Amino acid sequence: MKKHIFLNRMRYKLVPHTADMGIKLANQTLKGLFEDAAFALFDILTDIKKIKPQFRKEISVQAVDIEELLNTFLGKLLEEFTVENNLISKVEIQNLEDKKLTAIISGEPYNPQKYSIKIEIKAITFNDLYVKKTKTGYEAQVILDV
Repeated sequence: MKKHIFLNRMRYKLVPHTADMGIKLANQTLKGLFEDAAFALFDILTDIKKIKPQFRKEISVQAVDIEELLNTFLGKLLEEFTVENNLISKVEIQNLEDKKLTAIISGEPYNPQKYSIKIEIKAITFNDLYVKKTKTGYEAQVILDV
């Protein structure tokens, strides 16, 4: 299984978007693309390098297509923070099909004395969302409501 080394390559790029924040992603694999999107979400939210893997749990999401799956997956991760009060440091996609995803997430409970929130993310939008196959792998764009 290939492990991502975060410091050796750019996992995402911020793109300008009216009143929101856009993220562009590219990866050789669809699993890698989804893992990079998860990394971007929490890297934008806080200093992801400080988050310790104090818990591990499995999450699953389903959708009607790959774009909705990415949106639902990121929404589930954002819910881990907003509802469960958890910060996520690592996501390992276990199974990824066109309409279903299972992943193991690791992280720790949010502690405001330890972590500052860089940018508050309110929601994952469907605005300008896409996932597409390219010559070198996959590309995606996600717009965050901030």
